[in-house]
Amino acid sequence: MASFRNIAVLGGTGHVGRPIVKALIDAGFNVTVVTRSLGSNQSEISDATFVTSDYTYESLVKIFTGQEAVVSAVAAGPPIAAQKVMVDAAIQAGVKRFIPSEYGSSSIDQPLEDFKKLMAPKTELIGYLREKSQLHPQFTWTCLSGGALLDMGIPNGVWGFSLSDRTATIFDTGEARFDSTTIPAMTRSVVSVLQKPADSGNKYLQIRSFTVSQSEILAALEDITQSKWSVSYVDAENLRQEGWKLLAGGNPKEGIENIVRGALFQADFLVTRNGKY
Repeated sequence: MASFRNIAVLGGTGHVGRPIVKALIDAGFNVTVVTRSLGSNQSEISDATFVTSDYTYESLVKIFTGQEAVVSAVAAGPPIAAQKVMVDAAIQAGVKRFIPSEYGSSSIDQPLEDFKKLMAPKTELIGYLREKSQLHPQFTWTCLSGGALLDMGIPNGVWGFSLSDRTATIFDTGEARFDSTTIPAMTRSVVSVLQKPADSGNKYLQIRSFTVSQSEILAALEDITQSKWSVSYVDAENLRQEGWKLLAGGNPKEGIENIVRGALFQADFLVTRNGKY
């Protein structure tokens, strides 16, 4: 199977989608960014074709016709479940490869119950992709899971670090180590899949740059800045419970962040994750 050339990207103006689009353009692909409306950040992405869509089946079939691959980088929440319509439209349009919006922590063989609940729509979509690829052999998929996206989470404080204030919020002991990947590593993986599609058809691939703890990140930041950071501590279990309350109360962004951090950094995680730590 030869390298694909024409790629449609959904969610291509977001935090993950934008660097994916740039990497695809730099690698010489013809990129079409699909968005609900043409915003001001369109000018930040040169050499891509922008089209608008209401994300209905009919609209997407029209846009996907002539595209060899579709890369989804839609945000968490309802857009994840809506990817089933994207898959159906891609099959109808003759698309050969679909990459869903996975990228973060693995949604298969997940040891953390909180993550299983949060990732149920992603797990369901993977089952849907497997089913459709069996029914339509010309259609294939690839999932890319990178664990925690480290360089996206540190600048905005998700992992507990404020670069501007040089403060650190440590969850429990700070010694729980977690799998992580950088955005450049993830975008290189997307490019590689599309350049050599025969190697990755109908596969769930896990990409990793580091296995690291908050304590190790803090030590590295203090070394880089040549300063001692101010540190505070948060009980991870309380954070996890508060996250579920926020999610139930209609605050998905903060709720999901708290659930993920609370579940990932609990001290129990050190000894329960396959006995690894």
